Amino acid sequence: MGYQPEQRFVRTTNLTGTPRALSRRPILRTKRGDRVGTPVLWRLLAVAVLVAATLGGAQGAARACVGRTISVGYLDVPDQVLLANLLLVFIDERTGTTVKLARFETREAAFEALRQDKISLYADYSRILLAKFGGETPGPDEETNLSRLKEALNRRHNVVWLEQFGYDRNFSGKNGGKEPGRAGLMLCKDALGKFPALPRLLAKLRGILDNDTMAALLRETEGSDPKTVARRFLKARKLV
Repeated sequence: MGYQPEQRFVRTTNLTGTPRALSRRPILRTKRGDRVGTPVLWRLLAVAVLVAATLGGAQGAARACVGRTISVGYLDVPDQVLLANLLLVFIDERTGTTVKLARFETREAAFEALRQDKISLYADYSRILLAKFGGETPGPDEETNLSRLKEALNRRHNVVWLEQFGYDRNFSGKNGGKEPGRAGLMLCKDALGKFPALPRLLAKLRGILDNDTMAALLRETEGSDPKTVARRFLKARKLV
């Protein structure tokens, strides 16, 4: 549709309603002479901008990780093995990025590797992290614990707390007690400089694993490869 601007003088008012001087404002018409309302034009423009931004953001998050390698650390316990494979499948299939898994015998070794950017990602429990590496005793309120943990990780350890997966049960039964806090993902700030779009991508995993879901997936891994279980789960959730 072609538009032909027609100049017309329009009396306008300011925000208080006081009349202002006449101003020249273009009136848009079609070739047939039909007037096109300004609100309609603004709505069409807004829709076009929103669609472009959405598509561009999704593609940009994927392109930002392509051609690089992300290392994911994990402890040699069933829930961490499953979680590491879930991250591997998700990042690889969403971005084409090479993902390598690094196994650690102790929480201390894994966290130190994360601090030094020897691994990019590592998941653990909030209350355990606050006590071990934040130097504070966890309190009864989990939101307060999370706030204190984020501050300690950022200020003292060069680490950013990213997302919570949803479960807060210590499935391995090792080094955590019955109330380990919420399981969440951490990213080294040096890695954040290399993968600035990674937090936005990983935000899609927030809350996908409650205690019942994690327990069911761990039962599946008793008879299947953890990577196969992870891929099947992500496909069922339409995440890959």
